Amino acid sequence: MFSLTEASSVTVTEVRLVSQRPYVLEGEPAVLTCHYILDPAEVVTEVEWEKDDVLVYLWTLDEPPEAKDVLKGHVDLGVKSPSTLTINEVNMHMQGSYTCRVRTNGKMAQNELFLMIIVDACKESSWKTYTDMISCTETVNMHCIGIFPKPSPACGVYADKPGKYLNSVPFDSVNKLANGTFEVSFNRKFVIQDWVNYTDISFRCYMMFLGTPWRSGIVHKMFGDAGCKDAPPHVKHGYYNMTEERSCWGYPSEGTRVEYHCDDGYQLLGSALYTCADGYWIPEGVIVEGDYEVPICQSLTHETDKSPTCFNPNLVLILFLIAWTLYE
Repeated sequence: MFSLTEASSVTVTEVRLVSQRPYVLEGEPAVLTCHYILDPAEVVTEVEWEKDDVLVYLWTLDEPPEAKDVLKGHVDLGVKSPSTLTINEVNMHMQGSYTCRVRTNGKMAQNELFLMIIVDACKESSWKTYTDMISCTETVNMHCIGIFPKPSPACGVYADKPGKYLNSVPFDSVNKLANGTFEVSFNRKFVIQDWVNYTDISFRCYMMFLGTPWRSGIVHKMFGDAGCKDAPPHVKHGYYNMTEERSCWGYPSEGTRVEYHCDDGYQLLGSALYTCADGYWIPEGVIVEGDYEVPICQSLTHETDKSPTCFNPNLVLILFLIAWTLYE
C-alpha cells in the first residue's frame, strides 16, 4: 500500500543568477530565476521581486508584468514565466539583495540572492611603466577613475621561479566619488639594490573584488633579463673578446657577443661567434652533425706530429714473406 505526502505550502528553494560567473559586468544582460515547489492544489497568483526591500518587478496572474523603480525600462516584459526576471542591461545601481516572493492562494514563501555588478573602468591605459636600464630603476604608475564596487589590492614583487610574492604593496589611495564609483591611484619606484638576490622577478598588481574570481591588472617584468650568468665556453690555446653590455645584475646582457681567437700555431674549429640569448651562450650559425658545439683551438702540427708513430703491421708481414721467398 502506498501513500503520497503532499507539500504543506509553497516553498522557494533558490534564487539563481543564470551565469557561469557570480557577477555581471555593467552593460551586460542578467537573468534571475526563482525556483519554487508548490502543493498540488496551489496556484501562483503573484510573484514579487524586491531589491533591498523596494519592489522592482511584479508578476500577477492574468495581468501583464510591471517593472518599477531602478528596473523600470530595463526589463524584458515579453518574458511570461513568473519565475524569470530578465534585465536587458545592468548598471551599478542595480547591485543589491534581490528577494523573490511567491504568493499562492493564501500562502507565501520567499528567498533571496545578492547580485554583484562590476564596473570595469580600469583599462590597460590606466597603467604606466618605465624601465631605466642605466640606473636600473623601475617606475610603476596607475590612475583609475570610475571602478565599482570598491576594489581590494593584490600587488607586489613576484619571484617567478619559486612562484611567490616577495612583498605586498598597497594602493596609495582609494576614494569614493560623488556618483558612487571609486578613484584608485598607485605610484611606486623600485631600485635594483633591493632585489640583487632575485634575477627573475616581475611586478604584479591586480584589483580584486572579494568573493569573486574577477581581477584586472598588470604583470610587468622588472629590470630586464638577467643575462648569461655562466661564463662563455672556455677554449685552450685561445681567447675571446666580449662586447661590454651588462644587465642590472652585472652579468653579460642579452645580445652580448663573444668572438673567439686562437694562439699562433693553432686553428679554430667550430663557431667563432657566440651570442647571449635566453640566458645561454648560443653559437651563431646552425650546428650540424660533425660541427663543434664548443670552439676548439687545434694545433696546426697535429697530423705531422702523429705520422712518425704510424705503421701498418700487414705491410711489414708482406715484406717479410717476400724477403723469405727470395732467400729460398
